[in-house]
Amino acid sequence: MKFRWCVIGAGGIADRRVMPAMLKEKGFELVALCDRMPEKAERLGAKYAVKFYTDEETMLRENPCDGVYIASPVALHLPQALTALRYGCNVLLEKPIAMNAEEGERLAAAFRREKKTLSVGYMMKFHNLHAMAKKMIRDGEIGRVGTVRFFFACWYPDLAGAWRQEKALGGGGSVMDLGVHCIELAEFLLGEEITEAKGYLATRTFSYEVEDTGAFLFRTAGGVIGSVETGFNVPDACASRLEIYGSEGSVICEGTLGQEEKGKLTLLRAPQGEYDAMQTRGVVKSERYYGAGGDLFRKELRRFAQRVREKAFDEESERAVRVQRIVDGIYNEKR
Repeated sequence: MKFRWCVIGAGGIADRRVMPAMLKEKGFELVALCDRMPEKAERLGAKYAVKFYTDEETMLRENPCDGVYIASPVALHLPQALTALRYGCNVLLEKPIAMNAEEGERLAAAFRREKKTLSVGYMMKFHNLHAMAKKMIRDGEIGRVGTVRFFFACWYPDLAGAWRQEKALGGGGSVMDLGVHCIELAEFLLGEEITEAKGYLATRTFSYEVEDTGAFLFRTAGGVIGSVETGFNVPDACASRLEIYGSEGSVICEGTLGQEEKGKLTLLRAPQGEYDAMQTRGVVKSERYYGAGGDLFRKELRRFAQRVREKAFDEESERAVRVQRIVDGIYNEKR
């Protein structure tokens, strides 16, 4: 029997990435979609040859399904996910989980209570190079990790009707949209929770009310120090960067933060031993690996379907709540 999907918020990432990924899987069926903009709902319904709606409750009442994917503005995550839960649905919710950690905790508690699966769309952990980096860290290939750095940005100019540029709909700017990925991925890679973060926000380039520039420092429970730099004001051609430095080497990922399984990873092993007062920077042989070109969203959907079939609450939704608590702290800081 096929795994049946309904989609709420069918434009944007749902149309660009997720619904095409659903169609690639022989074991999946897209049965209906919903978007509150009538013209968009009709156009996408025709594009994917499925029933379309402008009201999610009507769609869920008329179309039993195994999973609901929600990609609406963040302000709608809580009410729409709870509506899906009332109809007995499992939910894959786009990141971030909600407008704040309090809303996220309400969602996680409700799904756990009803024994339904709630997952959040942090798909970058499925990148083959990030999985490889995690294994390298776990196996001690670069020694004990001391610092981690993320640079993740894109070009997102002033656009009429762009909900991510409105605080009431998206909750924040580049930190809320891009920084959350870095926080979630840091915990995944290091196998440690982040316990503290301090940051700065600015709107440097554009005129919208949320930040187009953000930077923050964090510390994990085990003492790793990290930094994250985000921006909505950097050309897309400027590659993202993830740097992990340990006592015996480093892992550098370039162009891996994004929606595609691209980029490269460079592993440098350079155990030093004795102190070198001259700090000689000799040439050290490194190893290079490349993105496998897979579909991150397809991998994410498969894992969600597996969790549903196992009737398992997805503990990673609790990580999504922690991520939001960290972001709440950054936004609430007095500067």
